[in-house]
Amino acid sequence: PSKWRRGSHALDCRGLRTPLTEDATLGLERLVTDPSSVRFLGSIISVQGVAREIAPPPLDRELPRRVITIIDGQQRICTIMVLNVLFHDALARLVGALEDSDDPGVASLREEARDFLDELSKTFQFQGRGSQELYRLYPRVVRALEDTWARTAAHANYTSPIARFVWSYIEFRYGPDDGDIAEEFEYDGLDAHGDPIAGHEALLAAIESLREQINQLAKDEHETLSIPAIEDIVRADGHVVAELWPNPLTAPVLEFLENKDADDDFFDECQQVVRLLALARYVNFRLAATVIDASKEDYAFDMFEALNTTGQPLTAFETFKPRVIEFEGAAGYPASPTKEAIDRVQDYLDRFRKAEERLSATSTLLIPFALAESGRKLEKHLSQQRRYLRDQFDAAATRPAKRAFVKNLATTATFVGSAWRPRSARISAALIPGDIYSDDNAAFCLEALRSIRHEIVLAPLSRFFAAYEAAAANERAQTAEDLFGAVKAITAFSMIWRAAKGGTANIDSVYRDLMLRGIGGFPAMKRQAGVDVSLTNLKAALAARLVEEGITRASWVREAGQAPIYKVGQNITRFLLIAASHDAVPEGHTGLIEKGRRGSNPLLTRDHWIDDDMLTVEHVAPNAAHGVGWPEDVYDDSRTIQRLGNFVLLPQLENNILADRGWAEKRILYRMFGADRLAAARQALADGRAIGFNPGNRAAELVEEAKVLPMCQAISTFAGPWDTAFIGRRSTRLAELAWDTIYPWISSVRPRPLARRRGRR
Repeated sequence: PSKWRRGSHALDCRGLRTPLTEDATLGLERLVTDPSSVRFLGSIISVQGVAREIAPPPLDRELPRRVITIIDGQQRICTIMVLNVLFHDALARLVGALEDSDDPGVASLREEARDFLDELSKTFQFQGRGSQELYRLYPRVVRALEDTWARTAAHANYTSPIARFVWSYIEFRYGPDDGDIAEEFEYDGLDAHGDPIAGHEALLAAIESLREQINQLAKDEHETLSIPAIEDIVRADGHVVAELWPNPLTAPVLEFLENKDADDDFFDECQQVVRLLALARYVNFRLAATVIDASKEDYAFDMFEALNTTGQPLTAFETFKPRVIEFEGAAGYPASPTKEAIDRVQDYLDRFRKAEERLSATSTLLIPFALAESGRKLEKHLSQQRRYLRDQFDAAATRPAKRAFVKNLATTATFVGSAWRPRSARISAALIPGDIYSDDNAAFCLEALRSIRHEIVLAPLSRFFAAYEAAAANERAQTAEDLFGAVKAITAFSMIWRAAKGGTANIDSVYRDLMLRGIGGFPAMKRQAGVDVSLTNLKAALAARLVEEGITRASWVREAGQAPIYKVGQNITRFLLIAASHDAVPEGHTGLIEKGRRGSNPLLTRDHWIDDDMLTVEHVAPNAAHGVGWPEDVYDDSRTIQRLGNFVLLPQLENNILADRGWAEKRILYRMFGADRLAAARQALADGRAIGFNPGNRAAELVEEAKVLPMCQAISTFAGPWDTAFIGRRSTRLAELAWDTIYPWISSVRPRPLARRRGRR
């Protein structure tokens, strides 16, 4: 049992470490190949002995006999406490779901989970002084001077965020009115009057985040984190069970889990149980901390202040640089090619003055570099980044190989510094520094990728940039074309994937496979594979991956047209609307658009992506519970108003004017915004006023001042109801046009002469 004590400050849950799940999953993945895998969480400063806070009689008899007072480390302990409660809740519900199975493997796994639940419960509660009541169970952590351990309802008091949370779960799971085993524990942070309790907001946010991660990891559906495959966890000669389980898994359990094609109703639940058992055991047995146990509280606080004032850690590059200089020798380094490479990396990192920014910039460099170099999924942790640079450099057996490794790092730094994190906000991102060669479509795609923060693609793109940088003068134009083609192919693939899947759907793993193993029978793209990059191979590999997922034009149009695309992402929605509208014109008065002649409405440029005219995504039928002046069927299904066909791109001001108006009023405004003649815009305003609609002075000023918004033209001609059927037709048409615009970037290579900028060398 522990009490928190940190100066005179109240227990603060704002620092609860939701990234702790990343530490655990990374460590668990490493355990598959390294039985010594542990993750270090830092230090904990404590004072151990009898209870530090003396309670008045008779409550002094309620105290545990021995209490640890925590001076520093509460955030880590609180996070693990919350995590263990959520593990316990999730596993208890899964065990309940397995009750009806009589399969021997399921029954054995169920008992294994029950045993662990008993162990796990001891991490957040313990039995205090004897009592027959529920209050004999004490939360394992409380806040000194605020919470009170006691064995009766009259004296027990748990009001701090963490103690109240744990006690609420004890009541839920072990109380006389414990609910259905399948019911999920919900902590609302409300007082007896139903009002939010001040100071519990951060805890509630952490609970929501951790629960979502646990549920996604249990189902192997997390976007960025992953747990080892079931076969890697349970295999008899593996490290995971050997290191984390007290006993080997029984033969019936192994037989059940190894049947990958099992149709058993309980197969998915059993897999979730195994994943959670592995993750929860790793959290409790392999997350390590250094405990500094002081004999006096004064000493403990002195140590806390000393440890808390240390400087920022060095980045992985800063610890790697001396190793490179040592390799070249102090005398030879200034004239070596390695110095030029190191200086390029330094030039990129020197843009970031603050320590936090430098650490972030270093990660943005090293993570794609490791993936491009060796296919390695590099962690954000400093220790892993330092180890990777050191080990890879040492593994390079020859002087040219070591120099090539550093040069590749510099090339990646140049690319990231130009294409992803330019020197300042005033400088446009450029695939090739100085824009010696240009491609409007590729620049458009780059901005779209940056907008969705799709950093995983930096690895394959940096390989194409390296090919351009290394090319002879007479090959530069072609390698630049290949780089631009790669950007377009990757953008098309990622947008098609996300729209079809309704989210990222583990897309990062696709790109990791592309780099590490290759896709569709094509070679891996990592540099250490020894194969030159090929745009043809990249396109063919991405196309093969879509075929493998069953994604065709017909299936994608159907899925993308029906999906609540806005929930996938605003910038995904923007991209698809722009792609669909590119060189498209109104189809009569149908409210739809159709493909026009080349150049009729060119939109695929960087300028159009950042153009204020297409800055915001506007819901035509308002994003409300039920908009006034709209067909009722639009709101029968909440997904309808989030479909592609219910959106148009507008400047912020026009979007604000449209607001949540009805269809008749919005149509008048769309006529005003889309009119290509001043007289037509004025007539639309007059028609609105004639029916009693006055859009206001600012709208009238826009008639005279604002630019034409072509995206409003087609829908302004539609006189029918904006109902579910029309949204469906428009969604389908837009999806068709978007596919026809972007899929050719994957399916074929159409080389054309590159435009070389004048005045550049």
